[in-house]
Amino acid sequence: MSKNYEKLSQAYYDQHAKKFDRSFDGFLAGFFKRYIVKHLTINKPRARVLDVGSATGQLLAMLSEKQEIFGIGLDISPEMTRFASGRYPQFEFLTGSAMQLPFDDQSLDVIVCSASFHHFPSPETFLKEAMRTLKTGGKLVIAEIRIPLVRGLYNRYIERFSSEGDVKVYDFDTLYKLLSEAGFVLINGQKHLQIQYFEAHKKS
Repeated sequence: MSKNYEKLSQAYYDQHAKKFDRSFDGFLAGFFKRYIVKHLTINKPRARVLDVGSATGQLLAMLSEKQEIFGIGLDISPEMTRFASGRYPQFEFLTGSAMQLPFDDQSLDVIVCSASFHHFPSPETFLKEAMRTLKTGGKLVIAEIRIPLVRGLYNRYIERFSSEGDVKVYDFDTLYKLLSEAGFVLINGQKHLQIQYFEAHKKS
């Protein structure tokens, strides 16, 4: 029987929403958020920025300190959405699936995934949705886990034992191929310790 990864993610993050930022998972997630904030440039004023897997909303707050944005957070966990909405009322937070983004075609300037891509049951479906909802020239940003030496062992472990909705950790070349096959053009790809970072844009 196959796992329902989204239900597993929802249950896990519902349980941990209020204490997430103080947890070990939250501590590790902070490295990805800071990396994104350091490297991402958003040129458009009041850009519509969607954080997929937004958790407590911290990344949107960090990005908004660099420049004014119209921030939207999407998370599979209604408890995370509720907590983030109370914490950062200046942003819009929605509960929903990355497999079916609840946005109109060409309505977003930037989509960010911070340590959330490995939770998506169908990365191809998410990338198709990202392509649909991004404006022409819009930017997709993915910061993901990088564990090159033990990735295979780790993936076998999470397949058997993980109850947190983890699906698979990808290597750099596979992520690049997924982006390319979805029609994105890579404009920045980096590897740094346990982080792999991609910025890609929708073709003009």
